[in-house]
Amino acid sequence: MIVLNDNFLMERMSTFLLLSIRISAFLLISPLFSTTAVSLPVRIALMAGLTLALMSSISTPTIDVLSPMGVVMIMREAVIGISVGIIFQIAFTSVAMAGEHIALSMGLGFASMIDPQNGSQSVVVAQFLNIMLILIFLVTEGHHVLIRQLIASYKVAPIGGDLDAALFLGIVKSAALVFSAALIISLPVIVLLFLVNILIGFMTRVAQQMNIFSIGFPLTILAGFMMVFVSLPTMGAAMSGLIQTAAGVVRNLLLETKALP
Repeated sequence: MIVLNDNFLMERMSTFLLLSIRISAFLLISPLFSTTAVSLPVRIALMAGLTLALMSSISTPTIDVLSPMGVVMIMREAVIGISVGIIFQIAFTSVAMAGEHIALSMGLGFASMIDPQNGSQSVVVAQFLNIMLILIFLVTEGHHVLIRQLIASYKVAPIGGDLDAALFLGIVKSAALVFSAALIISLPVIVLLFLVNILIGFMTRVAQQMNIFSIGFPLTILAGFMMVFVSLPTMGAAMSGLIQTAAGVVRNLLLETKALP
């Protein structure tokens, strides 16, 4: 029989608060959940639902959350939640960077519009690749992977454990994922456009009376779009592998902190 006294209610509220900090920080930084398409009430409802579902299976230390030790524990939980979400956010940023590189090589760096996902301005090629990544992310159940990684973090880095400095170092190292993934995704298109620019250069040397702007610019855009269309299966496979790589990086990052119970 559950007795609803003051001590029991305070204990439940403390448990709810400690569990919700990591989940809230995760939802604020992780892709898909942090976009403007997901409103704040939806995030709050999702946070509350996940917290209530985990309260019966995850143990939390009995501590005063307003004490200095409690404040440190809250900060630690926020850092872990951000760490889990930011790795996947880095993966999404790498695809946007690939789109920026492709657009600049095609001469479409000026063709930008407001991105409805984050409310900022970006080139249309980057938005196309971003939408493609979101579709692949949903089809491959990436949102389920995100939530599973978050729940697994409570087992690997339980509440009240020590926070290793290796966690911050691992986040910095994972930033290399942005450049490597962007290069892999955009390399076929950039190489073709580089060859097209060399061809245009030879044409201008052979026929110097040719107007380079009236021929080279449409040719570059046409070749870029054709190569993007041809490379869609390869880009899709690279994006799917990128999601799996990000999940593996998060798991290895938490394991390397040696925060095992």
